[in-house]
Amino acid sequence: MDQLNQNIDWQRMASPQYDGYDTAIALQMAQHSRRPTAGAVTFCEGHVAIRQAPELGLMTDRFVPAALDHPNLARAAVLLARWPAAYLQFQQLIDTVYPYTDHEQARMGPWALGSSSHSYEEDFGSIHATVDNALGLAQALIHEMSHQKLRALGIFMNKAQRLITSEPAPFHDQYSFMHVTALDLHMLPQAEDESERQSILMLLARNVPRMQAGYQQLAHTLQTDQFGKLFTDAFMVWSLDILNRGQSELDANGYGGFDVLKTSAHVPPPQGTCPSELAGA
Repeated sequence: MDQLNQNIDWQRMASPQYDGYDTAIALQMAQHSRRPTAGAVTFCEGHVAIRQAPELGLMTDRFVPAALDHPNLARAAVLLARWPAAYLQFQQLIDTVYPYTDHEQARMGPWALGSSSHSYEEDFGSIHATVDNALGLAQALIHEMSHQKLRALGIFMNKAQRLITSEPAPFHDQYSFMHVTALDLHMLPQAEDESERQSILMLLARNVPRMQAGYQQLAHTLQTDQFGKLFTDAFMVWSLDILNRGQSELDANGYGGFDVLKTSAHVPPPQGTCPSELAGA
């Protein structure tokens, strides 16, 4: 594994790459046998199976298995495809989605933005998620995919085999939600109508401030090994670009507010570079 670490371009592992470099490395490290889709209901152009959700897969009886042909699954795939690099990564890292419904959220209609989701460390390649809101489901899919990618790299929620030497949970949270925030930015200019555009702006306004705070926390507390520094420095560079662009969109659309990063004099600047041409930012 030490030899593998030395041969990896860890800067290019920080965010989804258009040429699939990070996806290929993650799959190699995961050593996962992909479940076949033959005979299953699928989405994402046939790459990902939609399978019958087990009871209590989301750990509460509030969420019950949803129909395998729920229309928001196809809609979420279209939304995810607005970020092509992440969409391609999703098609390869994830082989199964288990859909659930939250009847309380469903009764609230399309403005009840969000999705509840989970993925299990022992079941690489699968995602459990509620499907009652298409935008929220798209976010949930990339959120859980990002968790799975980190697990493939040996970074688990409660322990890390490599790269991260401090408590890994804060990095896990920041990493996954930064991908959600990046998806928001990719979805926004491709919104089909003003209603969808305003919904995405609301999601962006929810995510940017807390990711700014998380960025500040990681800048002070994150500790890594030699290769982890390359990986996390590139992630922080990519994150700062996403957060600055997100804040600019919020400011331009009347959602401006307290910018944690601009008002803090104590956040060290990120070191290194993230190859933006390949990062699919």
